[in-house]
Amino acid sequence: MSLSQEYESLLRTYRDKIEHSSLRQDTTEYQSLVTKTIEKLLSLKNSIYGDLALFSSNETVDDISTKSLKLLSIDFYLALLFSRKQMVQLNDPLARQKMKLKFLEKTVQLFMQFLTTLQDYEILDPFLSKKIDSLEDTYNPSLQELYQQPAHGEDLSGAQKRRQQKIEMFRQSKTINEKLEFIESKYKSNEISSDDDEQMRKLYIKRLQSHSYQAFNEMEQILYELELLRNFTKSGGDPTAQQLEPPSERNSDSGKDSSGYTEKLELLNKPLLSKQGKVLRNFTLVDKRTQLQNKVRGYGQYGPTMSVEELLQKEFEENRVLQGGEEATNENVNEDDLNWQDQETYKARQWDEFKESVARGSGNTMNRG
Repeated sequence: MSLSQEYESLLRTYRDKIEHSSLRQDTTEYQSLVTKTIEKLLSLKNSIYGDLALFSSNETVDDISTKSLKLLSIDFYLALLFSRKQMVQLNDPLARQKMKLKFLEKTVQLFMQFLTTLQDYEILDPFLSKKIDSLEDTYNPSLQELYQQPAHGEDLSGAQKRRQQKIEMFRQSKTINEKLEFIESKYKSNEISSDDDEQMRKLYIKRLQSHSYQAFNEMEQILYELELLRNFTKSGGDPTAQQLEPPSERNSDSGKDSSGYTEKLELLNKPLLSKQGKVLRNFTLVDKRTQLQNKVRGYGQYGPTMSVEELLQKEFEENRVLQGGEEATNENVNEDDLNWQDQETYKARQWDEFKESVARGSGNTMNRG
């Protein structure tokens, strides 16, 4: 079986047995099929990008063979599969929700990988390309970045902008889908032969563009779900997938979960820069030589790890701060009170007598040369 045939076989499995399955998504049988399909697609992706190196960052869409064009949608279908992944073996509902959160985060990463790949090959529609360029962190978009979100419930201008963007998105998607349906109808009626290279390229490219709008719409719904899940699991900590999985499904590689998925670069293909020079993911330049020099020439100690205010707060909480001071004065004293006047007079006289009887500087005579 060729690479293209294997890919088509996996897509048929997804469409017939997963997307339109009669099984519930929270059944072991359904999740087992999802996991196996993910593993096969990941293995196929390793062959495409690794062993065979069918795609290169130095190429354009014209350099890609017609048969290979369809393979550019592999991240799109991986994302759809991960959006359906659940850990049904876990008995703890909170643990299941946390694992679902991780799978959805991977889904967003894969959708964005698919969109940026199309953008690099200039297949992505200009309308979506501008959306991708506006993201601060390409592989970790926020819901507010996808569409203009109203600042509050009474922000009519923000709501209007969001509505206009939605309408424009729908129009663009409808236009592309209509063109795709027209080409596919010709192909099904044998007006377009599979040997017609030019028409087949148009068909594959329109399918990729249609997938791109579907990916964007799916991602919006997933980001809504992610917000709900993060709020739900916020109080329960953030255990790793390795801790949450049952022993039968744990993988010896801590970077992988039970589906065989890993966030390593060789599988996710997350480059630092796009072909246009846009930063796709956050990174830090580390000058190791300068760091070592600073350690050698430094003071041999680390800087403070907390502010003065934080230190004082901690000391107060641990009762290490001596509190007290001068005797508080009584602001409600009545100066016309004769007893109070007599007390103050006696205090002043005693202080004067003490100063007269004790010579200045005679208090501490120790350690004098």
